[in-house]
Amino acid sequence: MKNQLSSHTESSEPSDSDEELPPTPPEQLLKRPSGKNNSVAASPAARSAASPSARSAASPSARSAASPAARSAASPTCEPMFSKVLAILEEVKETQLVHSKMLNALLKQKNGSVTEVPEGVVLPLKTQDDVEALNGKLEDSSLMSAVVAMVADIGGTSVDDATRRMMKFLISPKLAVEYNLLGRHGKKKFRDLRLFNVVYEALKKNSLTAKVNLQEAEKALCKWFTGARDRGGLRAAREQNRLTAL
Repeated sequence: MKNQLSSHTESSEPSDSDEELPPTPPEQLLKRPSGKNNSVAASPAARSAASPSARSAASPSARSAASPAARSAASPTCEPMFSKVLAILEEVKETQLVHSKMLNALLKQKNGSVTEVPEGVVLPLKTQDDVEALNGKLEDSSLMSAVVAMVADIGGTSVDDATRRMMKFLISPKLAVEYNLLGRHGKKKFRDLRLFNVVYEALKKNSLTAKVNLQEAEKALCKWFTGARDRGGLRAAREQNRLTAL
């Protein structure tokens, strides 16, 4: 009986191992010991604490340091801009060439090199008889060449401009209304006359219209004959007749 009491007393007394290990606090018992959950719980705070500073410290400087070089090396606007500059330079070059030719033509005329009217030729032509007479004389190749050279010296900055200047020199306004290029509407046909060849060859000799082709010359002459009815005071006279008739 004593032995049982003594063993019970010994078992109820604290052992050395119990005294060495302190009791676990209650708040620690509530925590989950899983390392994965702890990392998950801690990672949002870590991200919220670390990422703004990392972004503000690294990304602006990286973009400011790297993007200008990248843009200058791979900018899509560089090539179109370069092509535009080349096109402008080509236009300037062509304009300078035209101005140079115009200046040379003006200097040539100023120096008195314009060919005089050949003997026996009276211009501008004023009647259909004058046209037929000159057309017959132009059968002479030497006279034809002399008239072409004379008309070419009149010059002009374009096909239309040169044609207008040449035809004004060759034909009077009143005679011009009696002709058109193809002889339509009861008018005389200019295309079959040697004067047409004079104008076309003179355009070819002019440095500013030397590339003209036959179709362009015909088109310019058609335009000139179409406007003949308004030249030389004819438009004003026509308007006056209309008012008188009212």
